[in-house]
Amino acid sequence: MGIVKLRRFDGNPILRADPANDWEAQNVSNAGAVIHNGKVHILYRAEGYELRDPPKGEWPHTRLGLAISQDGYHIDQRFTTPALDHEPHGGFGEHGIQDPRISKIDDTYWIVSALVSRYGDRVHLSSTKDFKTFRKHGLIMPEYEQRTCGLFPAKVDRRYALLHRWLPNMWLSYSTDLKTWTDSRCIWQTRFGTWYDLKLGLGAPPIRQDDAWLLFWHARGTDGMYRLGVMWLDLADPSKVLRVQDEPILECETDYERDGFFPNVVYTCGAVELNGEYLVYYGCADRCLAVASVPVDQCCL
Repeated sequence: MGIVKLRRFDGNPILRADPANDWEAQNVSNAGAVIHNGKVHILYRAEGYELRDPPKGEWPHTRLGLAISQDGYHIDQRFTTPALDHEPHGGFGEHGIQDPRISKIDDTYWIVSALVSRYGDRVHLSSTKDFKTFRKHGLIMPEYEQRTCGLFPAKVDRRYALLHRWLPNMWLSYSTDLKTWTDSRCIWQTRFGTWYDLKLGLGAPPIRQDDAWLLFWHARGTDGMYRLGVMWLDLADPSKVLRVQDEPILECETDYERDGFFPNVVYTCGAVELNGEYLVYYGCADRCLAVASVPVDQCCL
């Protein structure tokens, strides 16, 4: 098997801030993605100029917007109101909801997002069946401060499986009811002298292949750069990492990836399989959204 590398779409970025809508007038970035009714539904992080209260530097409130693409590359429809808004002042999520990861289990799309507040970050669960109405289910592991989580798109041994990050490493936990999480285990750790020596976590939710779970993941190194990588997990026991590619599959090279609201960031929350390719959607410097692709047959274990 050769080295897996993502190829940037020539038309990147595919989504930019929209000055016509106050809630997304400054930045759009990290997006979950899933195919619904034959079209790619993209749930993205959006920010206007409304600063957090109490303020944290120049960080604005975050909300989730929704866009739809027929071919996965070009945006055909973009909604003018948020799909999911931040929570009221004084609670978890008062500053925003962001970095959604979408997993379809049976007939339901489960959305795991980060809530941001003065009290720290927590992980939140929402769901939808049609991307028209959304239901909020509350916090996941409310006793822990964390923000990088995603569900497997199928039960593993009759339990829900969650990849999450207790800093700085990637963990796996299980639940029978999406409320109580047990059997937590660290499955991948930072390593000195690598591009993932500061912190790491899942990127897009795992994708099931014939013989493994394919996982696009992210990391930040002590050089300050975010990069994307790829690994394969055991189907029956995803705590077992079968293979990790040493080289990153994408790193900051273009102006839109290097310069923005927060520099030197490529960060994915969503990937889909479409027309023989994996399309990986990634936020660039917390400013805009791009997509890169790789043929499915180049990502076999």
